[in-house]
Amino acid sequence: MKWKIMKTTIPISMAIVIIKLILIEQFHFQGLVELSDIALIVSAGVFLIGFMLAGTMADYKESERIPGEIASALESIEETCVLLADRPNFPVKTVYQECHNISHRIHDWLFKKITTEQMYQALNNFKELFSNLERAGANPSILSRVFNELSSLRRVLTRTNVISRTGFLATGYALLEVLLVVITGVMLIVKFKHLVAAIVVVFFITLVYIYMYKLIRDIDDPFEHSEHESSGASEVALFPLQEYMERVEHRLREQEKLDNQQATSSVA
Repeated sequence: MKWKIMKTTIPISMAIVIIKLILIEQFHFQGLVELSDIALIVSAGVFLIGFMLAGTMADYKESERIPGEIASALESIEETCVLLADRPNFPVKTVYQECHNISHRIHDWLFKKITTEQMYQALNNFKELFSNLERAGANPSILSRVFNELSSLRRVLTRTNVISRTGFLATGYALLEVLLVVITGVMLIVKFKHLVAAIVVVFFITLVYIYMYKLIRDIDDPFEHSEHESSGASEVALFPLQEYMERVEHRLREQEKLDNQQATSSVA
């Protein structure tokens, strides 16, 4: 994945170099300006790229914490509900099953398998577990902590949705795109003393600018996961949530074995 942006950028830079070579060899157009004359334009591009990159990285660093926060909230809810289920003889298996289901629904939402509305509906259905625990006689003061954890989970998921659907400064992207076009055009009219210098400078300057533009666009949405292959190359790792799903699935299987053993012992 780390080469994904590079693979899509190199052909564009090569195409610009080919256009430059055609202008020089076929049309004998050596250029109009010296490379030193466009130094201010190149510097302005570097400044703008740095500004845009810093802005998108702030959201990206926040997004890196989100899968861990989701997993922590789910595990905290599970542990508290298991503790509450033990006292009123509420089936512990039900707690594991509900936590297993909601973690899979959140995972499916992150991978675009279900809609945001379906994910929120799953959260509302998950809340029924707490109502059932309350009816079974669970301690209300401890149960209130579970509702607080659910509120925190909902807040994190809402923030995830906002980060994924909101771009960073559309006006900044507009200026950056104009600057990209200007720099690309200027590269075609710059004079070089040697043909090799023209090839190397045009290729690497366009490569850096186009690559950084694509990278900023990619970082702007760190939740572009999909069922088969992620749309971007800089997506946030979801392993904390996936590892929690494995843990709760293991506990669910163990609880099912324990229930089956108890049922067999009762029959005997």
